[in-house]
Amino acid sequence: MLTLHIEDKKIEDIFFNEFHSNKEKFFEFIQQSYEHMKATHHSSSDSNELIKLQEDSMAKIWNSNEDEVWDEL
Repeated sequence: MLTLHIEDKKIEDIFFNEFHSNKEKFFEFIQQSYEHMKATHHSSSDSNELIKLQEDSMAKIWNSNEDEVWDEL
């Protein structure tokens, strides 16, 4: 059993007016929002990790002694 005590007037108004004091819908919304946030953050982290791997790979290639011919061009 969970008791909810809302001290923020704005959140309280949202709960009463938008969710009509329906705890189930309110918690469902919170859960869906959390899952969306996690999925968005995870996707963003994957993209950042890929960029970091690409940068590391490019740095190794550009700093390689094997490409001195290209450096002279």
